[in-house]
Amino acid sequence: MTIRTSRRRIAKPPADRRRDILDAAVRVFSHKGIPHTTVADITEAAGVAKGTFYLYFDSRDHLLAALRERFMDDMMAHATPFIERIGKGDWWSLAEETVESIIDFTLQHGQDIVAFMQEQPTPETRLMLAECERKPIEYLALGIQAGIDAGHFEVEDPWMTASFIFHALEGTAMARMLYDDELDRDRIVTAAKALFLKLLRPQAELDD
Repeated sequence: MTIRTSRRRIAKPPADRRRDILDAAVRVFSHKGIPHTTVADITEAAGVAKGTFYLYFDSRDHLLAALRERFMDDMMAHATPFIERIGKGDWWSLAEETVESIIDFTLQHGQDIVAFMQEQPTPETRLMLAECERKPIEYLALGIQAGIDAGHFEVEDPWMTASFIFHALEGTAMARMLYDDELDRDRIVTAAKALFLKLLRPQAELDD
């Protein structure tokens, strides 16, 4: 007589299950594009029931916002060593390394970027996405203000300057990654550093 044993299903912690769904969504969005991806496509790729999806996300738009939120949280964790160095060394070296770090982090997350470039805020995700945008800009603005206070930078509006810098760096890296057949990372970094320093350097130094 053959004795059949049922395979015991191992329940994952909620954080792991949520991460599995997010990771599956990135793969499916990158392959099919957001307009052609359904919740069923995502749950199939994640190996979970459709009902499980709604335990973690209210909608596909909510999941997209959660992907952006995770991306920004990872970026801020990546930026922590630079934040801790503010005021403790050469300001211009730190500025250049920060620029290079933002570009490299963006380029290393290509699959996420493909999803974000197709994303449009909705009424239910607008506040969540606004908070995502605020974090890196405030970090840059904090560093710029510290440089102003120390007499190294000359900027009238630190927050708006930080916003221009962040969106220029991220947007350019995204566009080149999507549209260039052969992405030239060093060219992007060199141009970004030059622009960054011109924005921050005191006018008296520029005139010399």
